[in-house]
Amino acid sequence: MAKRQVKTKSRLGLICVMFVVLLICGFIYFKTMELKNELMVLNSTLDSIQEDISLARKKQEDLKNEEKYRQTDDYKKDEAKDIYGLRDPDETIFLPNEPEGN
Repeated sequence: MAKRQVKTKSRLGLICVMFVVLLICGFIYFKTMELKNELMVLNSTLDSIQEDISLARKKQEDLKNEEKYRQTDDYKKDEAKDIYGLRDPDETIFLPNEPEGN
């Protein structure tokens, strides 16, 4: 009878250990899935931020180029033509005809 009691206790102990191991495995599985989902969201955010950085760098480069252009004589000529209607001696300006009427 003592053998039977020891055998039953060892089976019960084994079942408890297996239940705890399965419980731990289930917890690890669900936590892994949660972390994978979080990783996907973070990677998406990272891609978006990298794209924003790329656009900001391009804008910065464009602004630097514009700043350099504004320091040239060509820019001053273009502004004088646009604002004051000035022209170079070898240029001819054509004005559109105004409609007759009224």
